[in-house]
Amino acid sequence: MKAQHNQLNLPLNFTLVVDLVRQLSTTEKRQLSALLMEEQNMDNMVILEEHKQTVLERIKKNENSPDSYLSWDDIERKMAARK
Repeated sequence: MKAQHNQLNLPLNFTLVVDLVRQLSTTEKRQLSALLMEEQNMDNMVILEEHKQTVLERIKKNENSPDSYLSWDDIERKMAARK
């Protein structure tokens, strides 16, 4: 589930949000719970410096020799051809 970030200009407070959540179906409450957990995990995510360096090195390598890599469209075509 991908979170959408929309700006709502409504006068909301915690109590009102709780009242709204109580009106959701069980399935919607589960979806909301999963979304909140995902948001919390994203807020607490720590990316190690080593991983950042690996990504930067790969970006630089790709910029220096872009023809040595496949585009996502090429990858999808190759995968579809194998089915």
